Amino acid sequence: MKLNVLMKKTNLWAYGAVGLWAIVCFVFFQFYYPYHFFYQEQNQLFLLAWDYVETYLPDMGWAAQLVGDFLTQFYYYLYAGPIILTVALLTLGDITRRFLQRLHLGNWSFVIAILLMTVFAVFSFRYDYRLSNIISAIGIMGGFWICSFLPDRWNHDIFKLFSIIILFPFVWLFGLPKMGKFALPNFYLEKQFAVDNEYYFGNHDRVIEMVEAEKDPTPEMKFFYNLVQAQRGNLPNVLLKYVPNDLGTFYRIGPNTPMLTIKNMNELYWVLGDMTFTERAAMMGNVFSPDNRNVRMVKRLAEVNLVSGDTMAMNKYMRILDKTWVYAKQTKRMRNDERLLQKRQFVNRIDTMQTTDNLHMIMMELLESNPNNTIALHYLLCSDLLLKDMKNFKRDYDRFCMDQGREPNERLFQEALCIWLAGTNAKPEEWEKYIHDSQVFNRFVEYNQQRGSNQFADTYWYYFDKAKTPQPQL
Repeated sequence: MKLNVLMKKTNLWAYGAVGLWAIVCFVFFQFYYPYHFFYQEQNQLFLLAWDYVETYLPDMGWAAQLVGDFLTQFYYYLYAGPIILTVALLTLGDITRRFLQRLHLGNWSFVIAILLMTVFAVFSFRYDYRLSNIISAIGIMGGFWICSFLPDRWNHDIFKLFSIIILFPFVWLFGLPKMGKFALPNFYLEKQFAVDNEYYFGNHDRVIEMVEAEKDPTPEMKFFYNLVQAQRGNLPNVLLKYVPNDLGTFYRIGPNTPMLTIKNMNELYWVLGDMTFTERAAMMGNVFSPDNRNVRMVKRLAEVNLVSGDTMAMNKYMRILDKTWVYAKQTKRMRNDERLLQKRQFVNRIDTMQTTDNLHMIMMELLESNPNNTIALHYLLCSDLLLKDMKNFKRDYDRFCMDQGREPNERLFQEALCIWLAGTNAKPEEWEKYIHDSQVFNRFVEYNQQRGSNQFADTYWYYFDKAKTPQPQL
């Protein structure tokens, strides 16, 4: 009697430990590590079509891949990713516990099950560790559990034969799980995913809030911060808020370019208005994704061709999205989205063949096509200033501002013009032509008397004298 009571209490503690583990797992992934799930969802594509499902069938472990990818698409929804992962790990742990109890390991089965769940949870810290690997482990462990029901009285050879017969379909369906790498959570990467996804979901205020809350934002965080500010016409006012800054205009896509950079460049080209290079970056992002499937890039390709007016190409990508669970409804709204249709006025109409992604040339062509493309103008002039290229800055300012009857009143540009005018010994009438803010002129005089003083750290003059010039990156 006492033994039974003790056993029940022990089991109660064991189940309580599993329940506590599940709560900790969910809380961690939901509130401290959620953006990895969004990245995984966008970095794959699952279509609700038989011809697509058939592509899984020839491979060993096809069922695990199919189920894993099917469930991963629901990571799009808030809370879904942590719930799916936690339930999958609990399922793995429960089947493991049942199998080990069949081997008469008693409460040690709970300990081993929790350890196994923890191992796969740690593997899931990596953004490239797929849910299908956990599904595979569940399937194989289920096969062992079923084999444990074979009669004990069978001799050893018969037991092995039936075990092989039973396990073979499980191996064919689920394959052997790929073991991941033991690593600590990558919170640096999580920050990048966080800003990227909040931007992707259109939560621009949240992007600004997240970046400004950081003492030292990552280059990728600053990249999206600048994208948001540029679309609000505020890029010149925040350019020197973070030094060094990252506009993305000094990157060129090459053989060694990281995947995240390629996907970020797609966002920059899109905001600037160049559909050709947006399509190129989206294509590359899709090609270098796992199994060449990336739903975010497919959606962008549909948007690009809608803006470009290529109806046949647009419909091709729309038909793909129509077969997805999450994005089918979005395609209907996309066709009549006024914001997308308005982008047509900013596309590049210059008849040239670009052989390299020289963003300076691209932005000049965009402004030649539409001088009202303020985003391209700000990125062009701000890029010149970050490089301290006063010659190109003055030329671009004259060509796309003065010659167009536009005189930007941003303090940054006024301060930069002071350097050019002083460096060329400009005449008073030239100063009057370009410098309209007397406070800027007076402060420039003060700066020259205290050159390099920290009290002028918010000015372009201080940046010009003190900051390191960024180098183009491949």
